[in-house]
Amino acid sequence: MNTIELIKSKLEEIGFSEKPGSILYSGNETIKKGKFYFLGANPGGHSDQKFGNYPDTVLNQLLRKNSSPEFNEYFDAKWQKRGGKPSQPGRALLQKRIKYLFNYLDINLREVLSTNLVFVRSPTLEEFNLDWSEAADKCWKIHEILLSKVLPEIIIAYGSDAYVYIKNKMNIKKESSFEVESRNEIKSFYSAEGLIKINSENKLIKLISSPHLSRYKIDAKGEQHGDAYDTRPALDWFINEISKFLKNDS
Repeated sequence: MNTIELIKSKLEEIGFSEKPGSILYSGNETIKKGKFYFLGANPGGHSDQKFGNYPDTVLNQLLRKNSSPEFNEYFDAKWQKRGGKPSQPGRALLQKRIKYLFNYLDINLREVLSTNLVFVRSPTLEEFNLDWSEAADKCWKIHEILLSKVLPEIIIAYGSDAYVYIKNKMNIKKESSFEVESRNEIKSFYSAEGLIKINSENKLIKLISSPHLSRYKIDAKGEQHGDAYDTRPALDWFINEISKFLKNDS
């Protein structure tokens, strides 16, 4: 049984096959050994799925019924805000911010397995109509399959939901954070190192996160550029945290 068939079987077991949503945001070619694993909270509502020949379901996305196996949500999808017009491929605000983050980190996003903690779609987390913790626990069974293929050294999350959930799966050895202060609030980037169980064995990983990028201007460069804050020191901290971990783990 190949990986897609194995995921399909597990998806049917947890009962999410016919729910709207998706598992893979990157192409199928990223289901292999890799240094990084990237995820957010859950798929949002966007336009591509409305125009496919097949219904927007997690299973249909897994089987690439409406796209090619190489389809990458961050580069190839047309997203839209509610009530707005679809963007050009890869040009929605969140897509651009995520690509900016990975460009700054000098990581090729197309080569990173990208997903979400929960695979069921909702326009916002406030509109998610299932029990969040229960849904995350069910989806984790599929993450265990993906993680067993990627065996990442670094898991990158955006937003607190995925970060906190995965951190609670780990035996934490070290934690740190970096705060960015604006005129109205303080936002934090977080890092944790510890052991997580993959393939029934404990693996040392770095888990690191940014604020949720749909609401956080990751490319802000400070007041002289008209921004309320400057994220570049935080992103440099992000790079240093990753570099130190990879150096120590090698």
